[in-house]
Amino acid sequence: MRYSTKLPVPLWILSVAIAAALVVPTSARAADVDCDGIEDAVDNCSDRYNPNQSDLDGDLAGDRCDSDKDGDVVDNDVDNCPKVANAGQEDADADAVGDACDQCGEATDATVNRRGCSIEQLCPCDGSEDNRAWKNQDQYFHCVKKKARDFRRKGFIDAEAREQILDAAKASICGAPVPSEGDNDGDAVADVDDNCPSDSNPSQRNTDADSFGDACDTDKDDDTVLNGDDNCPIVVNAGGQADDADADTVGDACDVCGGSAASSTVDNDGCSLDQHCPCDLDADGNPWASHGKYVRCYSDEVFRFRIAHLVTGDEADALKMAARENDCGDRPPTCE
Repeated sequence: MRYSTKLPVPLWILSVAIAAALVVPTSARAADVDCDGIEDAVDNCSDRYNPNQSDLDGDLAGDRCDSDKDGDVVDNDVDNCPKVANAGQEDADADAVGDACDQCGEATDATVNRRGCSIEQLCPCDGSEDNRAWKNQDQYFHCVKKKARDFRRKGFIDAEAREQILDAAKASICGAPVPSEGDNDGDAVADVDDNCPSDSNPSQRNTDADSFGDACDTDKDDDTVLNGDDNCPIVVNAGGQADDADADTVGDACDVCGGSAASSTVDNDGCSLDQHCPCDLDADGNPWASHGKYVRCYSDEVFRFRIAHLVTGDEADALKMAARENDCGDRPPTCE
């Protein structure tokens, strides 16, 4: 019988040998300077992290490094709708947000966010969405406080302006009407001039310009469809109630988002939480700077859905918890 004279190879030597064999020389790897998992040779922004490769105008220059994202020949830094083509830069309410992307409108002389909405529009004195009256003044103030904090954080207002906004909210009658003789609903509008004398509506908003303010008008847009049955209660549905391409119960005539996921809860604009705060992109269409930034956006939107009675308190808590536990906004470890 013959015996091998070779000694067993130590395990650690085998491990080192295998690891060495698996190492690919740096020169042989595909270059990926921004570590976004896309090879530089095909990356539409080779020096900016953009794994989703978004390119709004289809010019092969990714949005993260395209000086004119929407291709309307107006550079992003001076474009009043940098993500929606509007070469004419029309801006009816002169709020620096173009009509093509202004979700609120009529915010003249007011500080607005990137959607063209002022704090007054986001927290209307009459109540939350659908002119639902505030339960009390505290609920109104909580809304203003949260939006003012958001405006301050994003640089739309300074600290002094924020304090002035909060002081005005505290002193207002919003959410706490005070009825008096000649002002039955306590909205500071005399009954003889009030388009809803029994329903507090300081703004006197009247979408269809009839004799009744929206707060007490059973058909706000005067399209002969009562508000409760109208999938666009303040916009006339020229094509009728059947026009709802994504079947989210918000008609195409007033659906800002479109393509909402089946069974998702949406706001009056037809936008779901995931559409307001998509997992991979921030409001500017760029990858989130961090998971914390994503969570903050999502939590703010959940708050808005909560005060609009679109979700319950328990649902809101569960949604925020899910946002904190997912990996949206997380970036992979820096590649070597």
